Amino acid sequence: MLQKILYTILCVCFFFCLSAQRKSQTDSSTQLLDEVIVTATRTENKVSNVPLPIQVISSKTIQLSGSQKLIDILQMQSGLVIANNPLGTALQGYPNPFGDGIQMQGLDPAYTLIMVDGEPLTGRNAGIINLGRIAIGNIRQIEIMKGPATSLYGSDALAGVINIITKEPTNNTLNFQAHYATNNTLGLTASSQIKGKKSALQLFFNRYTSDGYDLDKNIYGKTIDPFADYSFNAKYSYDLDAKNKLTFSARYFSDKQFNNYLIYPDQTPETVKGTTTETDKSLYGRLQHKVNSGVNYFVSVYATGYSNNAAVYLQKNDSLYERIKLEQFLLRPEIQVNIGKNPASLFVTGAGYNFETVNSTRYSELKEMNSWYLFAQKQMQFNQKINLIAGARFDKNSLYPAQLSPKIALAYKITPALIFKGSIGAGFKAPDFRQQFLDFSNSLIGYTLLGARELPHGLEMLRKNGQIDPSIDINPYLKARELVPEKSIGINAGFDYSFCERASVKINFFRNDISNLIETYNLPFTKANNQAIYSYVNVNKVFTQGMELSASYNFNRNFSVFGGYQYLEAKDKEILSEIQAGKLYKRDPVTNVTSLVTKSEYKGLYNRSRNTANLRLQYNNTLDQGSVFITAKYRGSYGFSGLNGFQNGSGVYDDSRESVNGFVLLNTTVSKKITGFLEAQAGIENILNYTNRLQMPNMFGRSYFINLNFKIENKTK
Repeated sequence: MLQKILYTILCVCFFFCLSAQRKSQTDSSTQLLDEVIVTATRTENKVSNVPLPIQVISSKTIQLSGSQKLIDILQMQSGLVIANNPLGTALQGYPNPFGDGIQMQGLDPAYTLIMVDGEPLTGRNAGIINLGRIAIGNIRQIEIMKGPATSLYGSDALAGVINIITKEPTNNTLNFQAHYATNNTLGLTASSQIKGKKSALQLFFNRYTSDGYDLDKNIYGKTIDPFADYSFNAKYSYDLDAKNKLTFSARYFSDKQFNNYLIYPDQTPETVKGTTTETDKSLYGRLQHKVNSGVNYFVSVYATGYSNNAAVYLQKNDSLYERIKLEQFLLRPEIQVNIGKNPASLFVTGAGYNFETVNSTRYSELKEMNSWYLFAQKQMQFNQKINLIAGARFDKNSLYPAQLSPKIALAYKITPALIFKGSIGAGFKAPDFRQQFLDFSNSLIGYTLLGARELPHGLEMLRKNGQIDPSIDINPYLKARELVPEKSIGINAGFDYSFCERASVKINFFRNDISNLIETYNLPFTKANNQAIYSYVNVNKVFTQGMELSASYNFNRNFSVFGGYQYLEAKDKEILSEIQAGKLYKRDPVTNVTSLVTKSEYKGLYNRSRNTANLRLQYNNTLDQGSVFITAKYRGSYGFSGLNGFQNGSGVYDDSRESVNGFVLLNTTVSKKITGFLEAQAGIENILNYTNRLQMPNMFGRSYFINLNFKIENKTK
């Protein structure tokens, strides 16, 4: 069935190219764009010159969608899938989800680096960065690079990079937006750009509030609690002279969530209330110097701080039940040198230093980590047909052995319309603070989770406090177990084909092999309350592989269609070995029959959909100054451990009774320009009203919104 659909799409594109060939030679407005990006090479380059899997989301696409949330923009893209933390135990240990992350090429959100203007965001909870921290009103474009990017960006870029590029002042403008949506959701945005002869200033402010919602009336409290978000961004640049430029930027985000739910401290339910406050702030400064026409460099300093503080009170007497905090800080000075005149044959090199600290009620004391790094990359072009990129990065960290991450990528122009692109690179992900230093005992359930370096001290304290029976021998675990970085080899290969100036198709095959995967494990004894003690260890070897297909066609200057599809396999190599050796058993919970797990029954890692697809229709009526924007996303079925209480003892996804059914998200937005400076938008998100309170609590059902966009522009001559 899928082959027939793909064949039909290709035939339709070919037919329209033939019928529109004469028109396309003169109507340049229908030509597909070749966007300029910076993420793939750390310098400005056209997508066509980069032999890597790249996606670009323009500010125009974001604006036409009418959406207020970055996660809603990203989840509609090819090959990107929402991966959430449904129990929300990352910080509080209470059932309040922290938000969703993005799964890329089958790898969890912890393996994708999220950046704003090329600088990383900190403050992951259970590996997930809350993407709600990023307001979308001042985004110029979003660049998505898939596959290992460690050779340029270091740890956390094992699956790829999502780089949010904010707007640069080009004209004198003043913008306002008022947004109102279901659940009494209110968004107010104001931004201004001031452009002078030598200086430019950009200011942005956003307030976003909601009453939250409840997907299950049988459970006390709301699924998503009421919240209030505030965002502020500022960017200033000044041309000192023809060769020197200064840039400064500041970013601030604050989120306050108003919590109300039940706890069970003594098997008796207690109502609690409180607040969770999340803040994210950063400062950035850069001096750019042009030595001559072929050499330039910049020196930058980036500092960012993240905090997440929660206070929980018993509602019956307003007494403090628990207070939890997390504070993280990163300081990064860096220098980068670019050598060369041709963007397609630049040599880029640089060095930097990271100083990180984390302080939390879940850590015994303030923890520090520092590292320094060197990187170099050379882009070469031969005979206007071959484009080659070779690079490597060396990282030396205070907590784990040095890492070398090489990468090589090749683009070969077979014909003017057909380009082969291939790359292979090594990646790594360093053990994070949580895996190294966590010291957490869940006050509701009673289990304890200790980081690998904290394990000896944590066990001694548990014994001292009478929480471990004296007869239990803990000596084998009193020597700290050193975690090593997770490593991967990523391969991407595919073709870009332009049927004509209006239509193109891209296909990319990928494979990621990961070793030293860090997982939690149970110690072979329990606490005095019979609850488990967990820690972290390097164990598994896994792989993800698949294919991604995307296509676009501009029928004319008014109507465009974009589509994509991803096929994915993600499996544990050790599980496959156990199945091959006949060592993995399962027991049916209904019939109580025990049998071996077969290779065909093993469906792979949990929370991975084998099939996903997306579609976008875009219609712009230039005469009536209106537009229609429709997006659809299909996510196929995926496994969820213990779904509906199912257990068969194998510990792997091998039974369809653990499968979550696939679903389709469908959104639409209509825009109409009322006057020269006022535009109205109305839209419906999740038209088909899909909800799943257990696996996707952050997804509300059908919702409606309206936007009023106000813009005054004075173009600089």
